[in-house]
Amino acid sequence: MNTTPRSYWFAKFLECLYLLVAIYDCLMIMWGTLLYKLFSSFGDLSFAMTFTWIIIGICILSVIYSIYWHQKSKKEGFNSGIRHAFLRGVMRYFLAFQVSAYGFAKILKTQFGHVYMRDNTPVGKLNGFDLTWNYFGHSYTFAVILGLLQIGGAIMLLFRRTTLLGTCILLPIMLNIVLINAFYNIAVGAFMNSIIITTGLLYLLLLRWPDIKPVLFKDVTIPPLRLSFAKPVLKLLVIGLAFYSIYRYVAAVPPSAFAGKWKIDELIRNGKPVGKNEWINGAQNWCYVYIEDGGRIAFCANPYVFEANRAWFGQYIYLTGKKTFDIVFDGGTKRDTTKVKISNYNGKQMQWDTKVYDDTLKLKLVKE
Repeated sequence: MNTTPRSYWFAKFLECLYLLVAIYDCLMIMWGTLLYKLFSSFGDLSFAMTFTWIIIGICILSVIYSIYWHQKSKKEGFNSGIRHAFLRGVMRYFLAFQVSAYGFAKILKTQFGHVYMRDNTPVGKLNGFDLTWNYFGHSYTFAVILGLLQIGGAIMLLFRRTTLLGTCILLPIMLNIVLINAFYNIAVGAFMNSIIITTGLLYLLLLRWPDIKPVLFKDVTIPPLRLSFAKPVLKLLVIGLAFYSIYRYVAAVPPSAFAGKWKIDELIRNGKPVGKNEWINGAQNWCYVYIEDGGRIAFCANPYVFEANRAWFGQYIYLTGKKTFDIVFDGGTKRDTTKVKISNYNGKQMQWDTKVYDDTLKLKLVKE
């Protein structure tokens, strides 16, 4: 890596911090299990307190040495360059180890592995961690590609000549991982690791800023077009039209006040109540109605999970003046429109009166 003309205190602090973090990581790899058992024998709180004090100690040592180094570097003859070269080398090797370990985890299926219990858990009951693992674990090919990118980028970090290329490959991947960890409530340890890796990559990138800046902001040598007034308008128009193309759809299909999962608390067919366990005997013995934005509706008999192969699907239109749904089931035509009279609606409950084919139905629905 190229040394910067000026050596700021924060650069010294960050490089010292990564050295100590790398040492701590090596110690945890060698003796982590032993140390965990030792401190856990005093209770989970003891281990958490020990870990907290280790982090505080690492930060304090980094601050103390970086201040000492910064003061010494102001004197003639003090060689800061060799220290920067060593610490940045440690940082590159540490980041390469961390990132490649996650890459191998994806290939060897210790990350995004298949969990059989998750298969029988309704999607709505999965937490952010399980949703993420279920989604990314769906395609092993994708996991392998992602793992190979991480391993390839990590290998490039090991060589000064290819460090910039490796950083450019890994940084978008790690930024995405940081956002997923933050907003999908992934484990705190994984989140902290992603922050450490991403911060280190950003630092390596900024070290090469003098080389990157001319590439990003270099004047393009092409014949200029004489559209001085039109250019700003065209630029605004491109973004404005992109917004309008989506907003037009949103405005045309506003959110439905009825959207949601509605439990059929009572179903009466031709004057006779339908029993709670009758859903087993026929797909027409509905237990739930799923009303979606955009006019989609589904009726499901299974009270526990949504069974697409047994559900009745259709499109609905709500007629405000008549307080009715016009429903056309899939495979039907407008001549087969089912009229649903809605009454006693208060946002949480409502009653339906309708006729579906030859059956007269009365439904009491409760929103969940």
